[in-house]
Amino acid sequence: MAKGHNQLIATPEALVAAMVSACQEYTDEVREAVEEGIIEIGQEAVEQIKVLAPVYEGSNKNTPKGAYRRSWKYRVDRQRGRIEVTVHAKSPHYRLTHLLENGHLNRDGTTRSKAIPHVSIVNSLAQKKVDKLLEEL
Repeated sequence: MAKGHNQLIATPEALVAAMVSACQEYTDEVREAVEEGIIEIGQEAVEQIKVLAPVYEGSNKNTPKGAYRRSWKYRVDRQRGRIEVTVHAKSPHYRLTHLLENGHLNRDGTTRSKAIPHVSIVNSLAQKKVDKLLEEL
């Protein structure tokens, strides 16, 4: 070797260790980016549902106006390198979600209430955002 050049001597074990380290570092960066993106999408989904959800103006004096809309939250579950964000209506308003989303038979037994889709719209938008996030990464 010519003067002035550094000579790098690596054993096969050192090369493997360096490659494993580089792959682990890349994997950790991607995992962190996915987690941050998924949580952000969950937060956006809650905000969108709160905009689209109907405001209950019923006669029940124990339920204040807009309680269903305000009840939407998200929960983050991390297990074994997996992240899951669940968007849900808190108790007792979760019972209304299916009825409002799909419509229901009214108390008189003959008429149906109009369906107010709000969860399905936000769910499809969130799925598209997750797909886009994963493609970008």
